[in-house]
Amino acid sequence: MIREVLRVLMLSAISLSAWGQNAEKSLPPAVKPAAENPTISAKPADPAKPIAALSWLVGGVWTADATKLGPGMLRIETRYQWADNNAYIRFNTHFVFDKGAQHNYDGNFFWNPTDKTLAVWYMDAQNGITQGPVKVDGNETTISFRGEDFDGQMADLRVIVTRKNNDDYHWALQEMKEGAWKDLAGLEYLRVGGS
Repeated sequence: MIREVLRVLMLSAISLSAWGQNAEKSLPPAVKPAAENPTISAKPADPAKPIAALSWLVGGVWTADATKLGPGMLRIETRYQWADNNAYIRFNTHFVFDKGAQHNYDGNFFWNPTDKTLAVWYMDAQNGITQGPVKVDGNETTISFRGEDFDGQMADLRVIVTRKNNDDYHWALQEMKEGAWKDLAGLEYLRVGGS
């Protein structure tokens, strides 16, 4: 594999030396586009990746009214985008206050091949890491993890994202207490344009 990559890089460098002299016609078969190269057969399309179940989140800015969450809080903004290799979805969450914004969370949703499940991993602004499995069931996505509750105690938590349409979802945080899930917080997120 490495030898093949080096060969292609070397051939690319050779072809660059012909730049300006109709370089595309002088490209060796290994570096010509597949459509112009009969020696390379096109790969069949990959089956849908499991991460595609979350693709509806990508694009725009998801915004939730946070004025009731604390003094000076205005809104929470979350942005989702495909990674450069389209293998996972990146996200970041900013808490917007009347005096500025806190860039609080950065993470990603991805397919975990070992556990054969979707998963989440993110880091908060204080370097705390949260990770856990993600389950998509129709319009409901459940994200399970261990984390601190509002009392600062470690607890089993989950977020349930309920998709209402492509530009509206309800976000609910719940904690396992005495064998049952207890609602802790809920927000309505709406997608707006921008980045």
